[in-house]
Amino acid sequence: MINSSILKSNEPCWFVMRCHDAKAMEALVDEYNADGEVSALDKVQDYFIPSLVIGQRTGLAFLFVRPSAFGRMGERHTLQDHSAGRLRLLFYNDNKGEAITVRPEMMRLFILGCLEYRERLEVHAKAADIAEGISVTVRRGAFKDYKAEVYDIRYRAGGIRFSVAIKFFANQGYVHIHDLGPEDVQLTDREMPLFSDDFLDRIQTTLLEILARQVNRKETAESRADDMRQLRQLYYLRHAVVDDPLRAAQFDALMSICASLMGNAQEKSKYNRIVKERLKGLRDGKENENPNENTIAEAYLLTALYISTKDAEYRTRLKAIVMQQLPEHKALRAFLSLVRR
Repeated sequence: MINSSILKSNEPCWFVMRCHDAKAMEALVDEYNADGEVSALDKVQDYFIPSLVIGQRTGLAFLFVRPSAFGRMGERHTLQDHSAGRLRLLFYNDNKGEAITVRPEMMRLFILGCLEYRERLEVHAKAADIAEGISVTVRRGAFKDYKAEVYDIRYRAGGIRFSVAIKFFANQGYVHIHDLGPEDVQLTDREMPLFSDDFLDRIQTTLLEILARQVNRKETAESRADDMRQLRQLYYLRHAVVDDPLRAAQFDALMSICASLMGNAQEKSKYNRIVKERLKGLRDGKENENPNENTIAEAYLLTALYISTKDAEYRTRLKAIVMQQLPEHKALRAFLSLVRR
């Protein structure tokens, strides 16, 4: 539903349009870009197509149109009756059924963001699976000072990279920005450790402290509540991707331990399967070719399986590896000391 007063007024707002016809949309994008890539705001006139934003996750394609464009977007791109030639366009409505409009200053910001991030920016009707609880503030660029939610984290040899989602377009859509680094956002003291290079050590230290309190029965109601808060925060990282095989095995083992300490039966069962597959991969030679790294990875996986299943076979195998091959590994010795009780 369109507010007719908007169409008749001189208000230079923009409509958010959507399209389900991907092929026709791609053709329109090609024609739009044939006139030269948009590189400055003064080239954006009646409509704006972020060609890098073809809604890959939602199946929708978006473009942004001023009311003045209706009926005069060129002979092949007439928007009369919601149609642009062979391309059927629909107004993107809010939850009240009214067409969403974007004010000029917000549209300018969005276009600047498209120019700045280019292929690293996407528009979506819905948010991705947000890593709930990990909120950041953008520190630079077009979206400086905007609040964002992290939804993808990748730990690579070259450093940590992640993606964020920003509510935009009157909170009815999301701008997703990919391949950011810790320097691009402002992290709180609570989130900072999760984006550091030694994040596995920090996760491990926290889990050892919580496990020690549970094993030694030194929990209080207050400490138990705080432990659950910390476990939930750590578990938000389960969607992260770790490239290094050893660190990936250790990461899966730690997430499995986290699920077990939370008492989440469904997640514990899921990670049992993941950890067993990792363990089988080590035996089949599909993981790291370095024998020592494989041994460390195996020890972490056995630790996770014992904590999850309480099967004594896993503890026996873990003890043999740690005592005979990894006697200097402090973290694994600490886990072994706790699970032996």
